[in-house]
Amino acid sequence: MGKTMLLKRNFIKNFIKKMTKYIYIVVLLMVFNITNAQEIRYVNASNGLFLRDNPSQNSKRIDKLVYGTALEITERTNLKLDVKDNNNIISGQWVKVTCKDDIYNNRSGYVFNGFLSETKIDKRFSVDFEDFTLEFNNLKAEIIGNEQLSTHPDNNIDAIIEMGETVEGKTIRVRHHSKYKSIKVFQRHENSISIQAEGPHCDLTDWKHFYSAWEPLKAKKAGVFETITYSNKAQNKFISVDVSEFKNAVKEHCGEVWYNMIKDEKKINKGASSIGVSKIYFKVIFTTMFDETIEKTIAFNVPMGC
Repeated sequence: MGKTMLLKRNFIKNFIKKMTKYIYIVVLLMVFNITNAQEIRYVNASNGLFLRDNPSQNSKRIDKLVYGTALEITERTNLKLDVKDNNNIISGQWVKVTCKDDIYNNRSGYVFNGFLSETKIDKRFSVDFEDFTLEFNNLKAEIIGNEQLSTHPDNNIDAIIEMGETVEGKTIRVRHHSKYKSIKVFQRHENSISIQAEGPHCDLTDWKHFYSAWEPLKAKKAGVFETITYSNKAQNKFISVDVSEFKNAVKEHCGEVWYNMIKDEKKINKGASSIGVSKIYFKVIFTTMFDETIEKTIAFNVPMGC
């Protein structure tokens, strides 16, 4: 009986030793994973955040990271810094980061973490020109063609907004890279004809259009503007067209099926045909300190039939 009890005790001891060893290994693995987990933060500075080559305000600027840029913190320097933002004091420290956004090609450097957020922030849609950057709040869009360029040399840029999105009633920021005398922003829209079925549609975006006049945007504050929202009346304006010419255009661009849907109509914007906004344009006129006028235009293609 005593021998049996001794064997049981030894078995329990060995079992506890093995379990303790396994628990120790599991804890070590958990600590290792926590230590090596990515620490992702997002730029929360409205005007962008400088990426520097050293943890100092006097060090070289590598780039200016736009609002919403995703960063991985790779090192904490414990070098404290207080920054005045309007009437508030923002306290933090310098941290080393690696950019997670493709546009910055995984660049590394140092940033002040007082303007970093743990919560994911949607990046503003932006277009970088040499003298200024044009930013749109809460807009999902994509530049057509040369979207990979960090700076756009063209005077006219084309973009397309995602289905269900709108550039109306948005805030535009013109973030200047140099001193200036004035910044003015104008907006206009283009209307086109669309032939609607129960779901599918054919848009005559390569035919005739109505163009509104350029309207100046009201400045909310320096460099910040509110875009125009169009009424139904504005969205339904069109030029005078010959109905026969219109029907021929539908047959040529859309085909017989679509032509049969409107062949008996006496007017456009009746029955299966409708008029809607197909493009919205923004023009920025930037005047430098030397009275040089820089004019840039971006045209947003608006999905029709939705």
